[in-house]
Amino acid sequence: MSLFLASILDTFVLVTCAVVLYKYARLTSAHPGFIYLIFHGMFFTARMYAVMGGSPTLFTAWPGALPVSEQEIAWAGVLADVGLISMTVALVLCSQNDRRRTARSFATADGPGAVLSERVIQLVSAVAFPIGIVALLAFGIVPHVEKLNVDIGEWNKSSWTMVTQFWPGLVLLALIYVYGFRRILMVPMGIFLAVMSIQGYNRFRVLLPVIFLLITWQTRTGSKWPRKWMVVSFACLAMLSFPMKQIGTMVRQGEPPSDVVSVASDRFSDVLRGRSDDQKFMDMFASTLWLVDESGHHFYGTMYYPLLFMPVPRQLWPDKPGLASYWEEISSPARPLDRAGMEPTMLGEAYANFGLIGIVIVPFIVGYWLGKFYFVAMRKSYFSVYRFMYVTVACCLVQVFRDGLFSAVVFPVVNMMPLVSIAAFSYIVATRGGWRLQQVSPTLGGAAKSAV
Repeated sequence: MSLFLASILDTFVLVTCAVVLYKYARLTSAHPGFIYLIFHGMFFTARMYAVMGGSPTLFTAWPGALPVSEQEIAWAGVLADVGLISMTVALVLCSQNDRRRTARSFATADGPGAVLSERVIQLVSAVAFPIGIVALLAFGIVPHVEKLNVDIGEWNKSSWTMVTQFWPGLVLLALIYVYGFRRILMVPMGIFLAVMSIQGYNRFRVLLPVIFLLITWQTRTGSKWPRKWMVVSFACLAMLSFPMKQIGTMVRQGEPPSDVVSVASDRFSDVLRGRSDDQKFMDMFASTLWLVDESGHHFYGTMYYPLLFMPVPRQLWPDKPGLASYWEEISSPARPLDRAGMEPTMLGEAYANFGLIGIVIVPFIVGYWLGKFYFVAMRKSYFSVYRFMYVTVACCLVQVFRDGLFSAVVFPVVNMMPLVSIAAFSYIVATRGGWRLQQVSPTLGGAAKSAV
């Protein structure tokens, strides 16, 4: 199939699935189906049209590498459509099953279940916030603040020094979730996001908190869709995220503002023409398909075993298996995805595990599980552990769809550890009859009724 026909087919599938999800899956902006539609449109549909418009494909400028062809992009587009259809079917079935269950029980909302513990939130915040501030001052960049001189030997290079820099923002997110969008919390949150934006790495430390806040606002108010100014603001932030690494590095190095503006302008131009490297995740998916076919090897889930050892610091186990070690088995000089540190996408990972059947089964299972999680969470009270945990997971879903199912553990559990800790300890405390967070407004507790 030509790339033109694949693009037309993809557009038809995307629009059809969006209509079906809206009519039959009770779509909202916090629904996993909406998040997947955004992901598919950004990284697959837009990319196909960009390649047709002349955007160079991945590895075009790499000496000795094999550029991704238009035929490979077209085939990847067809498989992406299969994955989208599979997830759409799963989400619709999940919605219909949820309707039948509630009709049988004559109930519109579940019981409150485990509720967030205010004492747990205070204790986790008291531990995580100062640790995060120290890590940020010692290993990050804070303008006009003298850097702390901290030497912990080999641990200076540990990923934990980067993970803990995110903790102050996560504590603020938890407090905003509980106490609302108060100025005393939103001002330091804005300052934290500004500091994160100039670090020169890990843009998710800016984007994920903003997504968390958007979903929190929606579920807190019972709204199905964000306001127009929120959409426009997030779209601007998404555009700004493309040159964020370069801008952050230049700001830290004290480059003139005119140079920063020039670089940002060039990057914006590349994004609008579909020529940015950050828009080539479909090319990475196509490369994964090629590498798996060339190797003739599928993993059948064995690639996930390094997750068992993830909590062990590499300083204690230098030869610990890496999460992307499976890349070394299939990468080649023609497609050096391992050397480039690229991502396969969830669909590429599914293909590497199970071949074509994985493109159908994995999105279906992921879609059905996420849909069930969504409806259960939205039928609980706003302060329930389920609702809080769903918001935490939902804000990471674009990363999961983009990077693979590894990120379903890496992002919520590791990178957002304080939030997961609050949920886990609150669940333990609540089930043992300990302290519980009081719902300060019955309107908030009833938001789940309008959310689904």
